[in-house]
Amino acid sequence: MSLGPLAFLNPLLLAGLLALPLIWWLLRAVPPRPRQIAFPPTRILADLENREKTPSKTPWWLMLIRMLAAALLILALAEPLLNPTQDQGLKGSGPVVIVVDNGWASAGQWAQRRDMIDRLITEAEGASRPIVIAPTASLARNVRFKIESPSDARSTAAALEPLPFAPDRMAAVKAIAATLSGRSGAAVLWLSDGVAHTERASAFADALVRLGNGGEVSIMDVGAGSEALAVRGRLGPGGKLVGDVLRAGGAPRAGTLQAVSAKGQNLGLIPFSFAAGERATSVTFDLPLELRNQVTRVEIVGERAAGAVSLLDARSQWHRVGVISGASREQAQPLLSPTYYIEKALAPFAELVTPGSANVAQDIDQVLKRRASIIMLADIGRLSDRLSNRLRAWVDKGGILLRFAGPRLEKGGDGLLPVGLRLGGRSLGGALSWSVPQPLAKFGDGSPFAGLEAPVEVKINRQVLADPVQLVEQVSIWARLKDGTPLVTARQIGEGQVVLFHITANTDWSNLPLSGLFVDMLRRITALGQLGTAGTGGGGLDTKGQNAADGDRVLPPLQVLSGFGVLRNPPPTAEALSTASFLKAKPSASHPPGYYGAVGRPRALNVIGPKAEVKPLPDLPSSIAQRAYKDAETVPLKPTMLAIALALLLADALAILLLQGGARLFGGVRRSSAAAVVIAAALGTLVGAFGQVSTDGHAPNALVSISLAPATAQAQDNAGRPDASPNAALDRRLLAATDKVTFAYVITGDAGTDQISEQGLNGLIRNLQRRTAVEPGPPARINIETDQIGLYPIIYWPVLATAKPLSDPVLAKIDAYMKQGGMIIFDTRDYGRGLPSGFNLGGTTRTPLQRMLGKLDIPRLEPVPETHVLTKSFYLLRDFPGRWSGGRLWVEVSARNAGVRRARRADGVSSILVTSNDFAAAWAMDDRGRSLYPTVPGGERQREMAFRTGINIVMYALTGNYKADQVHIPALLERLGQ
Repeated sequence: MSLGPLAFLNPLLLAGLLALPLIWWLLRAVPPRPRQIAFPPTRILADLENREKTPSKTPWWLMLIRMLAAALLILALAEPLLNPTQDQGLKGSGPVVIVVDNGWASAGQWAQRRDMIDRLITEAEGASRPIVIAPTASLARNVRFKIESPSDARSTAAALEPLPFAPDRMAAVKAIAATLSGRSGAAVLWLSDGVAHTERASAFADALVRLGNGGEVSIMDVGAGSEALAVRGRLGPGGKLVGDVLRAGGAPRAGTLQAVSAKGQNLGLIPFSFAAGERATSVTFDLPLELRNQVTRVEIVGERAAGAVSLLDARSQWHRVGVISGASREQAQPLLSPTYYIEKALAPFAELVTPGSANVAQDIDQVLKRRASIIMLADIGRLSDRLSNRLRAWVDKGGILLRFAGPRLEKGGDGLLPVGLRLGGRSLGGALSWSVPQPLAKFGDGSPFAGLEAPVEVKINRQVLADPVQLVEQVSIWARLKDGTPLVTARQIGEGQVVLFHITANTDWSNLPLSGLFVDMLRRITALGQLGTAGTGGGGLDTKGQNAADGDRVLPPLQVLSGFGVLRNPPPTAEALSTASFLKAKPSASHPPGYYGAVGRPRALNVIGPKAEVKPLPDLPSSIAQRAYKDAETVPLKPTMLAIALALLLADALAILLLQGGARLFGGVRRSSAAAVVIAAALGTLVGAFGQVSTDGHAPNALVSISLAPATAQAQDNAGRPDASPNAALDRRLLAATDKVTFAYVITGDAGTDQISEQGLNGLIRNLQRRTAVEPGPPARINIETDQIGLYPIIYWPVLATAKPLSDPVLAKIDAYMKQGGMIIFDTRDYGRGLPSGFNLGGTTRTPLQRMLGKLDIPRLEPVPETHVLTKSFYLLRDFPGRWSGGRLWVEVSARNAGVRRARRADGVSSILVTSNDFAAAWAMDDRGRSLYPTVPGGERQREMAFRTGINIVMYALTGNYKADQVHIPALLERLGQ
């Protein structure tokens, strides 16, 4: 039932209001209990009252309090809802289907989306309707959904997170149809990201209407100014770095693009803006070449989404290329010049250095002084020993030397070729030739040219031949003719590469330079070089002379983007890509965006491809209702009314005490003012409760305590108490810590994290009491800067991503605590993303934990060995999961490891444990013993192992190396044998 902005989920219970007159009559007829006065004869005369003044009926103000309390209890049982928007009630009687777009476009407003899911679940729970949570993007190959209760749906919704690829809405709608088979009257609510993604968005909307089958079908679209933003980094004219910012349309908007290096350094900031309805805008970073080539990602500042990040690899770098020709100036006609087609092909993609003098030695010296990463020699036969040695030393440091054949090489080459040549050339198609002109064969997966299409019209008329005897394993063949003859060969020398085109760079021997394939081939080779421009000294080449990114047959995933645009280790569902299919690959569950290939020279796969667009949703059917994320939410008033009713009942009890002479208990409050005091307290409670609802839209979580005693009297009482000193509270805490074994957690300043820590330790303590002889007291919350920590054997410390370095006094306190036998469990809660391989607090990679404890004197750490006491202190364990599984648990390095400083351990106990698995969330339980957070991916089995991990840690901290003693091994072996 709905009355304007107020609705009742159980309106029949409002009939209880009819009983209020009866309640009023009963209360009016029953006066307060008579006062009982002790008999002392000397006082009875002073305290005796005239019976004519004893009320025979309940006072009106006390009657008012009781009637209000009864009315509020009845209204609370009717479950009222404060719902300012009338059209938000769920229609239909079937399941409530919450379709959630959780692709890359949803990450920017994910918190708003979570709040909306929670509000919808609350509405469905109030209507006692089951729920289907249906994300449109999934890592699973076969998408399946299930009908759940509201409590289970909350757990399912809590496990949702944005994924770094476009959603597959049609697969989701098919799974929803299978789930709702045979059911009608469903309410379908689509939490859209406002992006079409594919051309089938209209078909998806029509399918949702059919799924409703008589129920409500609504769409929650993003509001103005909250549209998803995407970015694409690319090369612009002159090698400038250009960032294209895309969106699906909307109101005017502005932001900032940032260019970031591999070390996380900000190399450039530039603002961008959209006009109303504008869907694309571009900005250009004006950076020097050396800085330009250090940029590894372009991202939108403040937009935490995979689409707001564009990863760059070597293909996007602007290289400095030296081009030198051996032709004389008389023969160097513009269209016949050996370097003409090279310069035309590379001009849009590289900075060319073309000395152009007749002295090859001077030209090479000039190019090397300009720190070119690639040198191309066109029709230069033999090099002098001095030039050859100098170029070989340059190649050995990572340079790429590309040579083109010509008449001079037909007479034999020098030692700076990938393969020895046969004297004379091979002519094709003439009267005395071997065969007809040959086309190119398909490029193999082991070639940098893999994936390029060779046009059928490209023909080779003449070439220099490689000596078959010298085609050894170290020589790589990147391109062949149709008959198998090598056309492009390469060989690795040191960290660099020597490449030979067995044809000329002009049209004398083939028409390849006239084709677009020639441009693509030179661009692929240019991407191999990075000496002097990329800021490193290696060319990223493997032992077979192949590029590490392009030469492998497959490109395995190295690091992938999360839905929030953070690079992390690839999930188990990520698959490798072949070099031939990489150019056409689109981000998906199998191929998430990120870096693929070898570690030295990976290739980048981005959410927004070179030709991708961000299109808005098409016009939707008129039967789909429109909702907005920013509508005022439904507020359940039941908790508020119950709290107010409880306050009124407490006020009633207080009034009874006052009427029975209890004023002496309240520091001299006169009986005559009892009514005023009680009414003031009740009104204060009412105003506070309703004021809290009206100002922030939420029910109050707790009643405000009311003190009726004057402040002066309270101060006097405190001053007279022996424990009223400023250190009294501290003394009580220290006494409680010594009364029982007490574990502590460090307060971080984040309310949600601190609550999880407290709930987690409470859950662990409950299991310790049930399974072991340890009887810990309630966990203590400590401020690491001000509180004493020496009395707590174990301190749990969650590390925030925004953790700041600790001051020197705090570090000294922590150091003393660990030296005296205390243990600190640092939980980074990042599933291993914040710990580099070979974790060391003194390393160069600055994770939040390293940033916080960088100056602390801690020995090296290692993952828990198989024979460590932690694996057998109570349960026999092999791994140590928490809410997440897969992250390692780090302890101090054992003294047995040679060459490692002896671990500072008390009785064999490591003073520091570091995990990333979020122990507290796995241990967290409510007052009824129910788990609060899902454990991923192992479910309840993983939660059990998490509790066993916590118990082992506690027993390890309390018993030391007891289980490591050799005397107990026979007993353990006997137990295992049983």
